[in-house]
Order: sequence, then C-alpha cells, then structure tokens
Amino acid sequence: RNNIGKEGCRSIAKLLQRESSALRVLVLTSNEIGDEEAEILANSLKHNTKLADLSLGNNKIKEKGCRAFLKLLNDVSSIERTYNSNHTLTTLLLPDFTSSNYTKLAKHIASAMKINEENGGNSHDAGQAKVIATQLNSITRMELSSLQGVEYSHSRIYSEIEPVLLPNILALGGEKHGQNELYRVLIATVPDLASIVNEKVALTERMAENVAQIAALNAEYTRQIAALTAEHLRQTADLDDKNLEMGKKIEAIESGGGKQSMID
Repeated sequence: RNNIGKEGCRSIAKLLQRESSALRVLVLTSNEIGDEEAEILANSLKHNTKLADLSLGNNKIKEKGCRAFLKLLNDVSSIERTYNSNHTLTTLLLPDFTSSNYTKLAKHIASAMKINEENGGNSHDAGQAKVIATQLNSITRMELSSLQGVEYSHSRIYSEIEPVLLPNILALGGEKHGQNELYRVLIATVPDLASIVNEKVALTERMAENVAQIAALNAEYTRQIAALTAEHLRQTADLDDKNLEMGKKIEAIESGGGKQSMID
C-alpha cells in the first residue's frame, strides 16, 4: 500500500505518453488514487497503444474518475472522437462505489473494452465498431452523452456525415439496431435527405443549362470562324487583284522603257 499522489501519477503519465512505452500491464491498487489522479492517468492513455491491463482497485476513485476512463474508451462528443478513442485497453479494474450512475458507467466501460478485445488492437476496426454500436444507436448515444456531459441532439450526429453517405448510414443503423432505430433516424434526417433530393434536381438543371450554353458557344464559334474565313478570303482576293494590277503597270513601265532605249 502506497500513496503516490498527483506527482506520482504525473510521473507515470509521462512514461505512458512516450511513444517508446512498451508497458502492457500496470497495477496501481491501494495507492490512495482519487478522481483527479484518475483523470491524469486516463488522459495519458489517449494515444497509448500498448497498455492493455490497468488495475486501480481499492482506491478512492468515484464517479468523476470513472467518467474520465469512459471518455477515454469511447468519447461520444463526435464521430471522429469515438473513432479515435483508446482501442488498446481491454482490462480496467476500478473500485466499487455507491452512485446512481455507477452501474451505467461500469456497463459502458466494459462494453468499450469488449470491443477493443474483439478487434485485437486493430484501431480501425475497433473505432468503426464503436461508432456503429454507440453513435448509430440513439438510445445508447443519449445515455453516453448524459454520462459524459455532452449535449445530446438526435440529428446532430448526422450533420457530421456527408449527405451522399446518409442512405448507407441509415441502412447500416437499421441493420445493426433494428427498424425502430431506423425509424428514429429517418425522422431526424428527413430534412437532410430532402436537401439531397433538392440538390440533385438543382445540379441536374444546372448541368442541362451548361450543356445548352456549350452548344450555343460552339454555334457562335462556328459562325465567327465562317465569318472570319469569308473576310480573310475577300481581303486576300482583293490584295491579289491589286498585286495583279501593279504587276501589269510594272510590265508596262518596263516595256515603255525598252522602247525609249531603242529610239535613243
């Protein structure tokens, strides 16, 4: 039993933040670690890809500290943050405490670690699985948002998704979480889906206008080329006629000069 305190946790956190850190198991049971120390440790694991087993039993960690680890494992404030959460930690031993949220916190922490374990450290697969399991499930996302102090909006998540991808996302949500979830998502995304349809119509009309404009430009180009060609031919013919006349005058001059020489 020790009392490493904040400074001890900060020192450990620095080690965990190093890219060279190869520590896979860390046991810190019975160290008088409270919520603030737990937050320090949780924050140090955001980019850690080695530590898989962390024991913090028999400490003074309460709800705030558990929230920090839940956010570490599955940050639902955005799809991107969920995808980039910690996907390495598979075992986390925390002390029991009395709280109305303890069961919910423990359940979601366990769920996130199970996804990590099932995907064997593959950050892409684990991140994708967490997005599907939580972000595309409105009930789960609502509960996680409440636990993490994130403002919940049923349609907010879909504003992060490219409109053209929405149909595929809707199908995936319905496949994974059932028709009721699909219905809830449809209600939330009707404005976005309508905007896709309206945008498609508008783009089609603009494309038709562009085609018509191209045809008009081509016709004008052809007309101008024909006009320039005709003018070119007219001017060159005129110059040819002038050259012909001047050539005749030169011949006349030369012919007249020859006659003058014979007279002399």
